[in-house]
Amino acid sequence: MATVTFENIFHGDSPDIGKLRFNAAGFGWKTYASEEAPTTFSGHDVRHATWLRVARNFQLRLAMRQAEKPRITFDGFKREDHDKVKRTLDEFFNIKMETRDTSLKGWNWGKAQVQGNDITFQVQGKTAFEIPLSTVGNSNIAGKNEVALEFNPPPPFPHDPKDLSKRVPDELVEMRFYIPGKSMKSKGSDAGSDGEETDLDEDGNEVSAADAFHNMIKEKADIGAVVGDSIVVFEDILVLTPRGRFSLEFYPDSLRLLGKSTDYRVPFTSIHRIFLLPKLDDLHVQLVLGLDPPIRQGATRYPFLVAQWPKDEEVDAELNLSDEELAKYPDLQRKYEAPTFQVISRVLKALTGKKVTPPGSFRTAQGLNGLKANVKAVQGELYFLEKGLIFIAKQPILIDFSKTESISFSRVGGGIASAKTFDMRVVSKTEVADHVFTAISKEEVQPISAFLKQKNIKLLNEMEETVMDIDEPLSDEDEEMESIASEDEDSGKKSKKDKGGKKAKPSVQDDDDESDDEDFQSESSDGGSPSESDSDEDESGMASDASDPMMEELKRKQAKRAKKDSGSGSDAEKPKAKKAKKGD
Repeated sequence: MATVTFENIFHGDSPDIGKLRFNAAGFGWKTYASEEAPTTFSGHDVRHATWLRVARNFQLRLAMRQAEKPRITFDGFKREDHDKVKRTLDEFFNIKMETRDTSLKGWNWGKAQVQGNDITFQVQGKTAFEIPLSTVGNSNIAGKNEVALEFNPPPPFPHDPKDLSKRVPDELVEMRFYIPGKSMKSKGSDAGSDGEETDLDEDGNEVSAADAFHNMIKEKADIGAVVGDSIVVFEDILVLTPRGRFSLEFYPDSLRLLGKSTDYRVPFTSIHRIFLLPKLDDLHVQLVLGLDPPIRQGATRYPFLVAQWPKDEEVDAELNLSDEELAKYPDLQRKYEAPTFQVISRVLKALTGKKVTPPGSFRTAQGLNGLKANVKAVQGELYFLEKGLIFIAKQPILIDFSKTESISFSRVGGGIASAKTFDMRVVSKTEVADHVFTAISKEEVQPISAFLKQKNIKLLNEMEETVMDIDEPLSDEDEEMESIASEDEDSGKKSKKDKGGKKAKPSVQDDDDESDDEDFQSESSDGGSPSESDSDEDESGMASDASDPMMEELKRKQAKRAKKDSGSGSDAEKPKAKKAKKGD
């Protein structure tokens, strides 16, 4: 038997199909789609062979003696190839092939273990599936008894929408294990396995099975492991998105966020924007990192990372770099003694090579760098930068002016709150949905308009008609009401004129009532009797005007009747009657 060939075989996780050929010296695999040289292996390096059922028919798994490639897999074998493969390995390499049964019950309750370089999930002693530890990117405690495993993003795939064989495949991004109970010590390292005594931590507390499994995955998968020592570490940093307190560890090629139960590693290549912005309280400073791809926590994606420091907080930091390494970063200093936000932003700028974007030249009516606004029910801070705007909230929004079609101002509703604020709609050239920022103070219209005009942004002001509707002329009923109220000397003193030179509608209510804003006198009530409800005031002015003299006469009669009734009562009740009459 000189050569044995198997057609339509996959190598590893590759989507390409090819042929696998064995001979006495070794074996090699070559794809059909390429003319490149085949990938070859020596037969003397094979230690063990396993035959098992997988998604792509049957798999031949070879354990190798090479440390860089401890395992090699070939998928796509047919069931009838079993005897031929077994005989080939025995004759060429003197290797006995083992057949492993796979659980096909479809149960989701079993036993999770770490075997070699894999996480295996077994049901009744049979393997249901395996996960290579090299694909695990992060492990988190998602609940009291839940461990969430996040997987590394796949490498770039040659996407061709016309070629179905080169379409972007679906990828598993997260898997959760429910592991109840306590961790027990045993001869093996399997979390949650039976043992003679309960596992305890350094403080003597019992360790849950979920915590033990989580710690074992982090240790075996080398999660968060980086090459070399950290350059500098900043402890107890408040991160608003995703919320928590983390230690920021800087490495030559990545940033690590180490929390109590979460651990994120952010490569510098995924940081594409850096913003350093003061909060509107003038007491804190925010650092915003734009990430692509975003970091994940469960099903939530975080395309932005937002950290915050007090403005006056200072830190002493010394970088763990040799003189040769420090020479590679001209903007870095060996020692820093400055505000924390300045030190961290400078280190980030030097290590990532990205520009740190400060606040733009925009100033609000109060002279601030930003203003308060809402997106739906979420309140945040809106900053106008030189090349775009950014809304900082739980999930920040970044809008580039170069991708903006137009910006329009509008006001919705007729209440006092809506008249004092306005909405700003940003229409994008690329996105289908518009971004609407609401509850912006009306006094910011002029600063925003002036700034956007400098940036050559198309502006649409839909507020003018609404503004004109506020200053309506007084109706005949209002003039009649004004003449009636002028008979009262106190009300006459309170009447005054509005900005347009017209008389504001007088109020005949008591001094305790709140006075309306001058700009909204025409929308306020007609100043009817204090006993009328708000719904009555919204009725026609004619009805309210006609009812006022009648109500006054009715009150006088009620006061006289109360005075007569009080005459037959006790002396203690007389002052009350006098007070009631005085109130009329």
